[in-house]
Amino acid sequence: MHVAFISRAVFGLHGYGGMERHVLELARHLARAQTRVTIVTMPPTRDAQWHEPGIDLKIARAARLPVRGVPDRVLNYPRWSQAAARIVAALPVDLVHAQGVGGFGYAQLLAKRTAHAPLVINPQGMEEFKTTPAKRVAYAPLHAAARYAAQYAHALIAADTLTVNDIPRFLRAAPERVVLIPNGIDVDAARNWVSIDVQRGLIQRLQLSQRQPLLLSVGRLEQNKGFGVMLDALARIRSFLPSKWLWLLVGEGPERATLQAQIRKYQFRDHVRLLGNVDEITLHNLYELATLFVHPTLFEGSSLVTLEAMCHARPLVGTQVGGIPDKIARGQNGYLVPPGDAQALADKILLALRDQNKLRAMGAVSYQIARERFDWRVVIHQTLDLYRAVLPAAAPLPQWADAPLDSPL
Repeated sequence: MHVAFISRAVFGLHGYGGMERHVLELARHLARAQTRVTIVTMPPTRDAQWHEPGIDLKIARAARLPVRGVPDRVLNYPRWSQAAARIVAALPVDLVHAQGVGGFGYAQLLAKRTAHAPLVINPQGMEEFKTTPAKRVAYAPLHAAARYAAQYAHALIAADTLTVNDIPRFLRAAPERVVLIPNGIDVDAARNWVSIDVQRGLIQRLQLSQRQPLLLSVGRLEQNKGFGVMLDALARIRSFLPSKWLWLLVGEGPERATLQAQIRKYQFRDHVRLLGNVDEITLHNLYELATLFVHPTLFEGSSLVTLEAMCHARPLVGTQVGGIPDKIARGQNGYLVPPGDAQALADKILLALRDQNKLRAMGAVSYQIARERFDWRVVIHQTLDLYRAVLPAAAPLPQWADAPLDSPL
């Protein structure tokens, strides 16, 4: 089987986000399962050499309009997907697997009957459909392109239970074409980063000795990650916490100055540290050192960082958004709170920290859930089963695509 991926970004060539990591890891595990993989992506944004056995890489280029921000995504992303589709159509592929609006261009070729390999789309979360009214208006052309692509998809992958319902709602796709397959994680690979020597170095460098409890959060420093809410929550419970408590925040982004001002306001200089971006070995050993992982995000996709914490047997407190509820069994490996609710977040942090024995038990359940439901050894079989199910639909096109839709762009 030859599968072509269409993805605007891939880990190592572009950003560090969950989608970028998912694409690379899925391709790697498919290659290990004797599946030929070609990734079609945008020109790299960083200097990197491609050394991935069994994975071919092709760069799609399209003339870009000179705009930035939301207009860049709305106008240039679909144009790039058309260039990517032309590359894919020239390949002897059996199936096309697109991320998000990356499938728009290939859907146009299916509509014209100039391409025939079946299309699978993973929308990778529906956050852009749930943003502010003003942004929804700005994103309207992109939403239309996503809906168009969905109409020509033989199957759509929902990475979490919430998205199973969101795809028919926002993309107007038939519910029977939606398949729940979580984004995977390599539990053993995460565990292989663990090093007692690295942890000793971190304890010394960050002066973590006797700092308990040690709370950890990981994410880009943006308003929608809820780190300001976390500071509000900690301010509400500081008198109930041991004197040596510490919150470590890993990540970088435009909210750093705002968070630093909030830290000064609450006089948290001795209790909160913004670590910026760190390398993989540092990150995974911070998970090991943490007492509790807290993810206060207001919007979320699958949530790779939550899975990473689970691989390290960490108990969790997270918000009821995106894929987080699929990973936190209430009271068993952690607690869920409404997004943006500082008091609820404060209460659950205190509840989690109350019993050290229960903390260890919850961490063990986190690890079990990661291993049994989210490990790539499980997810790759689910993905291949889906591919095999849609391959017979390659020709003719599915019944819903008999009357081609007008392209939104």
